[in-house]
Amino acid sequence: MIFIIKSMNMKKIWALLVFTGVAVGTILLNMVIGFRGTALTEQVEQFHRLVQNQLEPSIGVWLRICFYRMGAAVMILACIRFMGNYYIFYPVVFAMSLSFGYTLSLLSYRYGVTGLVYMFAYTCPQYFVYIPLFVGILREVSDRMDRALPGSLRRTLVIFTIIFAGCLVESYMNPMVLKIILKNF
Repeated sequence: MIFIIKSMNMKKIWALLVFTGVAVGTILLNMVIGFRGTALTEQVEQFHRLVQNQLEPSIGVWLRICFYRMGAAVMILACIRFMGNYYIFYPVVFAMSLSFGYTLSLLSYRYGVTGLVYMFAYTCPQYFVYIPLFVGILREVSDRMDRALPGSLRRTLVIFTIIFAGCLVESYMNPMVLKIILKNF
């Protein structure tokens, strides 16, 4: 498997992982829809609660977002240091795209085309910070996936500063975008 990964173009690998994750997320939702049980209703209600709790910018929202985003980054960095390579990015990218595909399909199923607008509103503008950060990291490590770069405090501080900025955008600008979208759609 690793030989196949090494022989492919890295951009194609990342695109394949994202596409596969979104597709599998959609398939998983379709399997859940087949049951039409309380799980689907509960997931839609959970999304509503999340959006409603995030409509007002506050320190609590910011702390919760920082906990999730920074916690994930610390776990990824710990895995990189423990394993000594960057192969952890493959399952991370796949899991992120799986989650995106599942959530997008869930909202589309429940709200139709408006669900696509809701998903865009929920990811805007913070993903304009997170996606370039992640793409930059992947570009940096793509040619040396089998060995980790030596630990660098400066690089780590830059990554966490950008994540911190994304958390600020997500907790203080995203609620305004959500209010506008939810009010007009």
